[in-house]
Amino acid sequence: MNKAPLITPYVSLEIKDDILYVTYLPGSVITLDITKDIINKRLEYTDRVPYPLVIMGEGLRSLDKESRDYSSKQGSEGVLAGALLVNSVYTEFFGNFFLRITQPQIPAKLFTNEQEALKWLEQYKPKS
Repeated sequence: MNKAPLITPYVSLEIKDDILYVTYLPGSVITLDITKDIINKRLEYTDRVPYPLVIMGEGLRSLDKESRDYSSKQGSEGVLAGALLVNSVYTEFFGNFFLRITQPQIPAKLFTNEQEALKWLEQYKPKS
């Protein structure tokens, strides 16, 4: 399934080849209230159908602890697996820290290569 993108003030959401892409927009400063809003918009956008998820974190400027904790627990609703794609030392540090500290309730892995992330997510796509 493919679906036209939804652009919010903080992220872009797009379904391509049965994978949900979440791209943080440049300069995004994320708080708990914003996290809850993003998750609600994601659930509406996907009609609550679960998808493997790739997070493009390059636009993320900061994400507070409450947001990280919420994302790793309640935020996993509707997510089959999560690949965090990073391309800088800062986001790589953030991604590794996030995975170690929050211990997500879904399979999650950090990648520096988009094709490797998508290949890993293939195993989590629903079988037709």
